[in-house]
Amino acid sequence: MAEKFRGAALKWVLAFLLSGLFLAAGGCGALWTKKEPEKTPQGMYNAALQLFEKKKYTESAEAFKKFKEEFPLSTYTPLSELRAADSLYFDKNYAEAIVLYEEFRKLHPIHAEIPYATYQVGMCHFKQMLSVDRDQTVLEKALEQFRYLVENFPQTKYASDAKTKMQLCLLQLAEHEFYVGHFYYRMGHYRGALGRFEDILKKYPDSGMERKIDPLIKGCREKIEREDSKKREKEAKSKKGHG
Repeated sequence: MAEKFRGAALKWVLAFLLSGLFLAAGGCGALWTKKEPEKTPQGMYNAALQLFEKKKYTESAEAFKKFKEEFPLSTYTPLSELRAADSLYFDKNYAEAIVLYEEFRKLHPIHAEIPYATYQVGMCHFKQMLSVDRDQTVLEKALEQFRYLVENFPQTKYASDAKTKMQLCLLQLAEHEFYVGHFYYRMGHYRGALGRFEDILKKYPDSGMERKIDPLIKGCREKIEREDSKKREKEAKSKKGHG
């Protein structure tokens, strides 16, 4: 009987010890489980910035967007908005980039990066420039942004390049007007052509196109005078015939 009791007691002790070992093992496992590191604004921003610097623009745009969602009030948030726009710009998604740059300017009107955002809006339009025979609306918008930058932020490092881009815009717009005017001239629409040529000299005085425009203006006026003269002669003959 004593032996049976001792055997049962031994079994109970062994079971107790084994359960203790299992619990300890489970506890150790919990202790050694890798804990997910907490996200910090600086860490998340830097991770997105690394994607941007590696030219992974689609991924960086998403990362900066996610940063803003998770840390809307962080000091890094304005820069994340700007870098998201930059990611789209360098990925050649100019229309979407413009939206983000404009949004940045509305949300942070006195931010130090406003001149840069303005320059980038101009560049987004400038990068979509078409040949002289096409509509030049995007170039007019680019010119507007560069002019605003030069007039309002003349001391910034972007002003010098904005001035250069302005000259390129003006020259392209002048060339477009010349293209249209010359088309009218070839088609015999001399009044329309004359208006275009004269507008170039008024609107783009520094285009350097006077040499090729002046002879055409002279030609337009001579042809218009001839047309008017023929018209007067015809009207005079018609009056005589009725008389």
